[in-house]
Amino acid sequence: MIYREFETHAELTPYVQLVWMMESEHADDQAPKSLIVPGGIVEIVFHYGDPWITTVAGGKRMVQPRSFAVSQMRKYIEIESNGRTGFVSVRFYPWGAYHFFDKPVHSFLDDTVGAETLWPAHHEELMEKLREAPDGAESAGVVQRFLLDRLEAHRKDDAALDEAVKLIRAAGGQLSIEEVGRRVGLSRKQLERKFASTVGTTPKTFARISRFLNICHHLDGHRGKTLTQLAYECGYFDQAHFIREFTAFTGFTPKAFFVKNNVKFADI
Repeated sequence: MIYREFETHAELTPYVQLVWMMESEHADDQAPKSLIVPGGIVEIVFHYGDPWITTVAGGKRMVQPRSFAVSQMRKYIEIESNGRTGFVSVRFYPWGAYHFFDKPVHSFLDDTVGAETLWPAHHEELMEKLREAPDGAESAGVVQRFLLDRLEAHRKDDAALDEAVKLIRAAGGQLSIEEVGRRVGLSRKQLERKFASTVGTTPKTFARISRFLNICHHLDGHRGKTLTQLAYECGYFDQAHFIREFTAFTGFTPKAFFVKNNVKFADI
């Protein structure tokens, strides 16, 4: 399986964290099932090969659309290849995706929305160019040029909201929503209204996800500590609260989760 990351165009870097591709080297080249945990981001996938299969929180199993956006999740999913792989994926920062379309992100929270719904006037032309692209590198270029045009058409001027999202993430979810609002000059109600349409969830839920990710991304620094120590240091009320939150996001207890080797993070 070929995996490649691409340099992001300078005008996209404030909004886009990563542009990457995956492609089968031969017909029998299959990717193993991977567990994807909540990351507080929007990712948009453009398949030019066979779409993958998604299983949501151990339940519904479905074939992915040909091209789609998935909003920030509150529960884990599992993904696996379903034939010959070929796709380009764009991973946005938590404050980035809403600058590229006008559909409210909360309308597809914990779900997918077809790219044709986000960009009805431009989707078919994009997919045709992807079908004609000779390789994954050119496909990634096609997607980035498409996003530059969409940014020009849809970019929002909401520096306060973007800064609020960055504050919550940088603090590992441990700043109170009132403090975040005070720093950016927005009331709690203003934050909640803006978060719903642009990030997809409430500031409180986004803070919960950020706190969970802070543990996962800095696990090496926490090794040797008890669950109680981890819980207090990362802003949980007690060990039981920590385990309950962790299980809700991953489907596993912390002990079972940290020995798995097929876990992927949507936001690293």
